[in-house]
Amino acid sequence: MNQQYNPIKAYGRAAHTVAKTRQVVMLYDGIIRFMKQAAEAMEAGAIEERYLKLTRASEVVSGLQNSLDFDSGGQTAQVLFDFYSSVDARIIGMHRQPDAAVCQAIIADLKDMRDVWDGIDRGKEGENLAPVAPGAAVDNSEQAPGVLPTSITVSA
Repeated sequence: MNQQYNPIKAYGRAAHTVAKTRQVVMLYDGIIRFMKQAAEAMEAGAIEERYLKLTRASEVVSGLQNSLDFDSGGQTAQVLFDFYSSVDARIIGMHRQPDAAVCQAIIADLKDMRDVWDGIDRGKEGENLAPVAPGAAVDNSEQAPGVLPTSITVSA
């Protein structure tokens, strides 16, 4: 029996079998991939492809932003909300003014945040630590760089 690949079923299985922190890392990987594809489309002058990839990246960023749990996440959730808002605004701005340098800057910020989430997922950053958006004003003089001393809940 030949079964077709169903991405919705695959996502549903992953939501139950993959740790939430790993899911976040995978979503960042997707955003970064879409942004790289948008940059390639910019260089090729492929306007429709650029639009589609920027839109897909924006949708994933919005999904991450909408999944924040402010009741459990507190200040960390607000920092992440602000980071996602900034990233999304910059992505949307590229619809009007495509700029490969801006695209690369967004990718760099996303990679930084992805790496923090990856460290959390792998247990390298310690317990109950959550990422800080690049450039966020947080006093973490007694904490490891790039993390806040709080937990965050990501809903699926």
